[in-house]
Amino acid sequence: LKYTLPSIFQIPQKRFKHYAYLTNRGLIRVKGTDATKYLHSIVTNKIQDVEENCIYADFLTNKGRVLCDSFIYRLDSNTKNANKEDKEKQEEIQEYLIDVDKSLVPFLLKYLKRYILRSDIHLYNASKNLKVWSVWPSENESKENFLKGLTDLGVVHVEDPRCASLGYRIIGKQLENSKVFSSSTKSTEDDYKIRRIIHGIPEGPKEIIKSQSFPFEANLDFLNGVDYHKGCYIGQELTYRTHKRGTTRKRLVPIQFYKEGESEPEKLVVNTKWKKTIGVEADTKLIPKDSEGRVRSLYRDGIFNLGMALVDVKLFQNGTKKTVKFAVENKENLMAKAFLPDFIDLTQKEKEKKEE
Repeated sequence: LKYTLPSIFQIPQKRFKHYAYLTNRGLIRVKGTDATKYLHSIVTNKIQDVEENCIYADFLTNKGRVLCDSFIYRLDSNTKNANKEDKEKQEEIQEYLIDVDKSLVPFLLKYLKRYILRSDIHLYNASKNLKVWSVWPSENESKENFLKGLTDLGVVHVEDPRCASLGYRIIGKQLENSKVFSSSTKSTEDDYKIRRIIHGIPEGPKEIIKSQSFPFEANLDFLNGVDYHKGCYIGQELTYRTHKRGTTRKRLVPIQFYKEGESEPEKLVVNTKWKKTIGVEADTKLIPKDSEGRVRSLYRDGIFNLGMALVDVKLFQNGTKKTVKFAVENKENLMAKAFLPDFIDLTQKEKEKKEE
């Protein structure tokens, strides 16, 4: 499919501060007169809020488990080449891009086709034509200055809807060797992953397990990924009931590994002297040092000495405790410390539960 980049993603030949090409992201294009209604019925967030921006949302099973996390972008309709008799119909066409983990693109395409029925919907794999970049300011640069610089250059930037500290996402064609990033500091996908983990943001099927994880375990409720008033969608019943009851027992939070006998980390800091993969397998149990009872905490994925783990929220004592120490099962002398991100407000959830 020959793809014409919509005008809202036409990027001028100017610079950014830091950029990383996200090779693990894929894109699905959804186009048709029923595209908005169609997507609205199968994702957790309100599609009408996309407009020319971006929303974060999950696709769920009918039992409320996560199939994949995604970003959804609204594109401009292109009616320049429409025939007169088709012009009215063309003007009604809505277009979206779904940004997901590349490994899940074939699965999601098949899943989406299942719900087209008689709707006017066309689906395309746009991963070969369009790529995803993450851009962000220098650590010592204020957000205001960074935003002003992008605005002055006329750059269209989509702020990461999960967390403003992660910077901005850009969709474009092959920009790696263009002048767009010629004066920028080239970062890597690893740099993006480190930033994401330090901010406590889960992403992708290694952390949010397909058909197994629940959306609130991946903090969808705190990452602007769900609209409780949008109406019915696939998986809505259990998601809403969990929200009203406040019964999320485990959540994905960032952890830092360290060796027994070393000073405990006071904050999340990457140490690139560690092996990139430290040999801790997914679903390795994390055994709390200062608590007894059933082990609910599991390691998911990471990089160097940092990672994401599914941790029993009771260990944080309704948010009054911000860190938890663990021993790592079958890893002698290896310790882990979990940090409760500031955006996860467990006291709010407890209050909502009592009000019910």
